[in-house]
Amino acid sequence: MPLATWPEGTFYVMAASPIADDQEFARILNRHKVLVLPGTIVETPGWFRISLTANDDMVERAIPAFEAAMAEARA
Repeated sequence: MPLATWPEGTFYVMAASPIADDQEFARILNRHKVLVLPGTIVETPGWFRISLTANDDMVERAIPAFEAAMAEARA
């Protein structure tokens, strides 16, 4: 699924949502205490933004949360 617009210099990465509704996946992640920006908000539906400004501890805590959110999204 191609992006409608590509970031040119940022502190985030774009990731493809594992489900078609990127906003719903962002809500699922939020329930697991991970905040992302749904791509629909920035004209890239089906994707979401992940901040690159998190520290190592935040990233380590988010890994199991992403795994749980992926399992929930696919259920």
